[in-house]
Amino acid sequence: MKIATLGPEGTFSHEAAMKYDRKASIIFTDTIRDVFEAVSKNKADCGIAPIENSIAGTVGQTLDYLMEFGLKTKAEEILPIRHNLAGFGKINGIKIVYLHPQTYEQCEIFIKRNLPKAEVLQTSSNGKSAEMLAKSKSKEDAAIIPKIAADIYGLKILKKDVQDAKFNVTRFFVIAKSDSKKTGYDRTSIALYPQVDRPGLLYEMLGEFAKRKINLTKIESRPSKGKLGDYIFYIDFEGHKSEKHIGEALKQLEKSAFVAVLGSYQRKY
Repeated sequence: MKIATLGPEGTFSHEAAMKYDRKASIIFTDTIRDVFEAVSKNKADCGIAPIENSIAGTVGQTLDYLMEFGLKTKAEEILPIRHNLAGFGKINGIKIVYLHPQTYEQCEIFIKRNLPKAEVLQTSSNGKSAEMLAKSKSKEDAAIIPKIAADIYGLKILKKDVQDAKFNVTRFFVIAKSDSKKTGYDRTSIALYPQVDRPGLLYEMLGEFAKRKINLTKIESRPSKGKLGDYIFYIDFEGHKSEKHIGEALKQLEKSAFVAVLGSYQRKY
């Protein structure tokens, strides 16, 4: 199996891909969009992309690309996130820190307390942060990275677990051209794009789930990229699209909204 994921080596996406299938051949890409393109163009059997972090929230690009490319979610992976400060010198001598923007969000308190004068240089991934630090070799440079990246690039960890919150996990989607069969412990992700605008519409749509006792696990909105105030609603709920009561709910929703089933897959929580 070939899995496309965000590279270079040493990202949390890399770690999630190995967790999903340790024997797979991993194709590293520069961006999340590249992950989707690799699967769409049959360069990879599936892709691994982050969908949400318990601290930083949803990765909007992944939601947007699910709609754009028409691919499906066939599985999810949950990965505990542990950040580490790596470098060649001492913490009080650090003047530059390489890190990914989401890493900054998850370690902001630590950075402000321990590296208040250090210049923050944003990178495209945690793997890139490690790569840049490895190339610099300066005692004044550092990076905040996962342990896998420190191991791959031979970097010394100056301080472990620098994330601001102890409970920090990222949920990843495994994307492919088809989703998964019913297991009895499933989740389904959909996108709703209302075709009418009237008071109480969202209440009515959510009511289709409530009356059938379908448990929603997530709901949020994203701009449709059309006119201002036009939104697409993304909803996760327990159950598989093949179940009768879920099929009935989706059919009712189609009367007032465009409904895209983004995939049914086995739940990990």
